[in-house]
Amino acid sequence: MSKVGSFYGLGVGPGDPDLITMKAVKILNRVDTVFTASSSTNEYSLARRIGLKYLRAGVETRNLPFPMTEDEVALNAAWRANAATIAEVLRSGRSAAFLTLGDCLTYSTYAYLLPILAEIIPEAPIVSVPGITSYQLAAARLNRPLAQTKESLAILSGGGDPEVFETLLDHSDNVVIMKMGRVREEIVDLLKKKNLAPKTALFAKLGLDGEKIDDGLDQELDPPTYFSLMLVTKRNKAL
Repeated sequence: MSKVGSFYGLGVGPGDPDLITMKAVKILNRVDTVFTASSSTNEYSLARRIGLKYLRAGVETRNLPFPMTEDEVALNAAWRANAATIAEVLRSGRSAAFLTLGDCLTYSTYAYLLPILAEIIPEAPIVSVPGITSYQLAAARLNRPLAQTKESLAILSGGGDPEVFETLLDHSDNVVIMKMGRVREEIVDLLKKKNLAPKTALFAKLGLDGEKIDDGLDQELDPPTYFSLMLVTKRNKAL
């Protein structure tokens, strides 16, 4: 019986191919199969586009479809089906990597696959390789610290519970708001109501073609996108 292959979760950074880590590059140069995720309606994957330039010749690349839905039954079915596809490769003795934007354990599809893989193929070694996040790049774009000394930093999903969101916003020194495409206007209204707009920067397509930064929320907003995020530095001053 062949030895099972190792499975790697690779964060490939926020979009700029130069922001992938050396460890991720080394793994990409030796794995047998590379998996990426996309919507079930198409096969586009930004993570795949970033990782392709670092693959050795002849490496198998495979797309895993995930439905863009909040239906838990449909999502669980997709996670299990895709985990089974990965497990099949690992059982053959081949190694595999799953590419994800930013960090592999921060708002990542990879994190949902982990417990299922551990359940259906517990003997497979699993290695998670952290990546640079979009909010780290956002802070770097403005030369603005994410947190200093005793300051707190909250990382929130724009699609979370509004009451919890507002509470954390009130009680955190600095706040990162991710995955906020559909509710961006509501969040902007809340920040303006709390007089936090001058201390907020909005980033669209950060690290990608067409990148836009609105520092102070005083520009006319483009239509919301999935890749929008905000950085609220309530105590830190802009340089």
